[in-house]
Amino acid sequence: MSAPTLVVENGVLVTMDGDRLVRGWLGIAGDRIVALAEGAAPPAPGARRVDARGGYVRPGFVSAHQHSMDALLPGSAARARAFPDWLFGVHYAEVLGHGPERAAEAARRTAAGLLRAGVTTVVDCWGVGDAGSARSRECLAATVEVARASGLRWVLAPMTGDRLPAAWAADLARIAAADARVRPDGLTTSTDTALAFTAHAMEADGEGVTVWPCAELPEMASDGLLRGLASLAEHSGGWVTTHLSASPDGARGAVDRVLGANPAGRVLGAHLTHAEPAELARLARAGAGAAHCPSSTMLGGGSTSALGRVREAGLPVGLGLDNGSLNGTADMVLEMRHALMFDRVAGTTGRRVDAETVLRMATCEGAVAIGRPDLGVLRVGAAADVVVVDTSGEHWRPRTDPAAAMVFQERAGDVTDVVVGGRVLMSAREPVPAQ
Repeated sequence: MSAPTLVVENGVLVTMDGDRLVRGWLGIAGDRIVALAEGAAPPAPGARRVDARGGYVRPGFVSAHQHSMDALLPGSAARARAFPDWLFGVHYAEVLGHGPERAAEAARRTAAGLLRAGVTTVVDCWGVGDAGSARSRECLAATVEVARASGLRWVLAPMTGDRLPAAWAADLARIAAADARVRPDGLTTSTDTALAFTAHAMEADGEGVTVWPCAELPEMASDGLLRGLASLAEHSGGWVTTHLSASPDGARGAVDRVLGANPAGRVLGAHLTHAEPAELARLARAGAGAAHCPSSTMLGGGSTSALGRVREAGLPVGLGLDNGSLNGTADMVLEMRHALMFDRVAGTTGRRVDAETVLRMATCEGAVAIGRPDLGVLRVGAAADVVVVDTSGEHWRPRTDPAAAMVFQERAGDVTDVVVGGRVLMSAREPVPAQ
């Protein structure tokens, strides 16, 4: 065993490794956990020590589906909008105007929010429109620079599309006529350009940033684009992600098309709101993962939680904070509550999720859903993504079950220390500058 260079001690370790709850310490060397035990930590000469002071020590949260470029749009869900009015009149009206400075600002705001909330891994479905243009490449480069500097595990998935659904034409024309910021030609590009832009983005893979191919929606992608994106992912060993079966029209044939292009099943499907049970079962058999985004689904007008149906099919499910225009915080604890409440009010099966289940979705199950079972868990050999939560506040009293306490009692600001890959990113609630 390597000697620890960082020790987190005097905490209640919520390991997410089976039912283990350890009152003790863990040791980190390099980017891995190398020791975990009950009781007092032994001497470790030269090691940095983090005192949890009796609080919870948990794995970093995983946000399985998010959009960093929407981070400058909080509050835009203040009134209800039909989906086309949000997609074109809010989302695209904003991101089509991004230059590299604004893209960097949005990425910095995303990173800061994730760090404060103890979210250590994010799958960022990234896009500013005009995929492949000089502007999009400059915005991408600015985002990559911020992502690397953040120290977080950042999966960047540049969204592409080479066609528009015919059903969108009237709404898009109406909104574009009323708002000059909305340029229909900025929403898609040619198949070749989309694939070239994705290949260009994948050159940034490494140094804390992983790049996945991404079709914005299957209904925005030809079969040729889906196959091309899958080929790029296969050659890189990565996954493909997309908004999958997010609307009734978009759900028709989408799962079959995506799995047809990705027979190995390395697919992360976001939402799956309108997927049929048989389609979900096919995804599960293929080894795909799911990202559930309850806050944005509810604020977008969704009336049914697909969570029960997705879980019943056997898919591993993660939680996604989605976008700043429909979910203006990076609060994964709130997302867990919303997942539980949405399921109880508008669930799709006879069973309802409990606090432990949604906590697993935010940690170890969410990690499996994105193909990284070494994340979201505290065990020897796992990635050293560790978060310390201060439980001294009165809002933590009384406290019995850790899962229930972390879902129902934790508040923004309770996270004191964050370690990602063995690097301390936040100490005593203050960000730690890069060394």
